[in-house]
Amino acid sequence: MNSIVNDLRFALQRKALVNVYQLNQNVVYTGYVNIIDELGIVLTTFDDSGIEDGAVYLTFEAIEFVEFDSDDLDSMRFRIENAQQSHFVSYGKLTSAFNLKRPLIRQVLENAMVNESTIMVVERDSDKFYEGQVTRISDYDVDFQVFNKFDLHDKPKLTFDFADILLVEFEGKELTLQTVAMGVFENMPPVTTHQVESQTGIQEALQHAFETNALVSLNPKADEGMFFVGRVNTLTNDMVLVNLVDMAGQFGGYWLTKLSAIQQVITRSDYLQVVETFISINQRVGVTKQPGLNDERLFDPTTDLFSMILGQSVALRRIVRIQLHDDQSITGYLSRLDDKQFIFHQVEEGMIIDPLGTMFEIADVDEVAFDYMDAQLLEKELRNQGEL
Repeated sequence: MNSIVNDLRFALQRKALVNVYQLNQNVVYTGYVNIIDELGIVLTTFDDSGIEDGAVYLTFEAIEFVEFDSDDLDSMRFRIENAQQSHFVSYGKLTSAFNLKRPLIRQVLENAMVNESTIMVVERDSDKFYEGQVTRISDYDVDFQVFNKFDLHDKPKLTFDFADILLVEFEGKELTLQTVAMGVFENMPPVTTHQVESQTGIQEALQHAFETNALVSLNPKADEGMFFVGRVNTLTNDMVLVNLVDMAGQFGGYWLTKLSAIQQVITRSDYLQVVETFISINQRVGVTKQPGLNDERLFDPTTDLFSMILGQSVALRRIVRIQLHDDQSITGYLSRLDDKQFIFHQVEEGMIIDPLGTMFEIADVDEVAFDYMDAQLLEKELRNQGEL
């Protein structure tokens, strides 16, 4: 524990960018230590695009180790600088100020209650996280009104002891949107989720979504825990191309998939209502996408879209993410393509790890994601290094 505290104090003193790894959690926070007290820290955090994304209060006992030097941090330094130079839009910057006169956890929770802000809380000995608002604070505990964006019926009121709170996320992009929209959500009627799983039902649902420009959620067969949200751009008898929307309601790139690779399509749910609300807010303030992304591409449904998209990767050295029929998901670029096969060069953590390339069959590709932020940043980083 002492070594972790010493590392964090060193990071604060040197204003060093760090990765903070959690015990028993896969989430890694990247950012700068803002302040430290006897129990924990406030860390200003950044998302994968290098955009400042609020902050997190972490107790020391929630931290496994602190990383100062890695390829990932080198990549994040590049992305943070690029986000500033490219004027990426951020409405999740840390605005609260803290001092050492009172425990940091109290200041975080009191600020959230006064500002009626949405925060995310994780308890000790629990793998659950709760989003919602603080409604009462005492000397020892806090009352919390849960907001479940996946189930608007689920509105429990919980009480957390200060001693049991491991971390609190606050003032991030999505949490800021939830705060702005909470009045809408409180009056939003929950809906019964409607989903289809048969191939005929999926085709019909996507056709209707295309005709009505409706938002849908799609679950691929390759990963049961994964889902994509977006609007249908192009639809054929055997594939669909979707304009993706990220968790904050902004454009998230394009996703092309075979219909046979889709497990289910959800056409109505509480979560879709929530994302639609985020989209509406973004449209009103003019931040529907980040600079450099193009959400207006049109595609010809009479062409072989897989060959066309893969061909662009060859011609322009564009980064794409492909999902193969054997459930292998890889990110990289193509160097050669013919009618049946292509050579693919895998990229991981900003490095080309397969310079000679591997041969794959076009027929084995079930999904292709392209023109999304992470792909563009990987391209830029590799080009700056002279590797692409």
